[in-house]
Amino acid sequence: MSDKGDKIETIEDAGSPAYSQTRGQKFKRHCARRWWIYLIGAILVILAVVLGIIFGAIPKIAQNSVNDSTIQVDGIAITDPSNTQFTISMNSTAHSHSPVSAHFSPQTFEMYLPPAAGQQPVTFMELSIGELQIQDVMTINVSNVVTNILNNDAYNNFSAQVLNNETMVLGIKSNPQVNVGSIKFHVDYQKTVTLKGLNGLKGILLTNPQILNESLEDGTNMYTDGMIPNPSSFTLQVGDLTVDVSAGPIPIGYAVVKNLTLYPGDNHVKIYNHVPADLVKTEFFAKSLTFPNTTITLTANSTVFNGQHIEWLEKPLKDAPPVMAILNPPQ
Repeated sequence: MSDKGDKIETIEDAGSPAYSQTRGQKFKRHCARRWWIYLIGAILVILAVVLGIIFGAIPKIAQNSVNDSTIQVDGIAITDPSNTQFTISMNSTAHSHSPVSAHFSPQTFEMYLPPAAGQQPVTFMELSIGELQIQDVMTINVSNVVTNILNNDAYNNFSAQVLNNETMVLGIKSNPQVNVGSIKFHVDYQKTVTLKGLNGLKGILLTNPQILNESLEDGTNMYTDGMIPNPSSFTLQVGDLTVDVSAGPIPIGYAVVKNLTLYPGDNHVKIYNHVPADLVKTEFFAKSLTFPNTTITLTANSTVFNGQHIEWLEKPLKDAPPVMAILNPPQ
């Protein structure tokens, strides 16, 4: 009986119904066995979010920061002019705000005049800029860079606006690489700046006319002191500037300003006058030089640097209206 009872008890235990688990318990048991799969999945999701921020949000933030930035050109010097190239120096200040520490790799500024609606900008010169740390205030300076004229028509138009306009607008664009740590991406940089021009060289004053007893070897027979105002932030090396001179309808020869460089502010120069011999010796001419506040008409004739006519200086000056200078202005 004992053996039989044990047998029956064993059979009853084996045949008892299995324990029923809830869905939650089954899921917990599954997670316990497969935890490493979910961990990898979570890491991939987090990585995707982080990469999305890095390669999506950060470049967008950087582009917005570039769009909101401003640039101010403090001074431009154009020297050693020729008809194909010149030397340029530029001082400028950019204002920006970057939420992260970053810097621009070396880039190239393309200079152009803002085009009319529907037209594409035409680059007339390029300027290489070194690496820049992005800060709230950035100083951007370049010195004595030899620059080629990339488009003659566009550069002639730029020169004409610099010489003849009270203000002019210059466009600057580039596609610099931004470096945020090891993350690198490009942004579009395009700005316009308003600059003061030379305003047609208006306001020239002439003083201290002096007739020479003997003409110089080059034909100069009278000196005049001159003041040429430059209200712009441009420094412009012109070379020898020759102008035709008249008093009202009466031509009185021509005058030369030698080795002229126009700096911002008042430029005091010596003027070499070539007055017709039959006029310079007359008593009337000598007396007229003492009249106060006399209007003298100056019409540009030529600009020569290193023996070469500089067309992008000469043509705008010749095409511009004559300049009304004042001889013996009131003190």
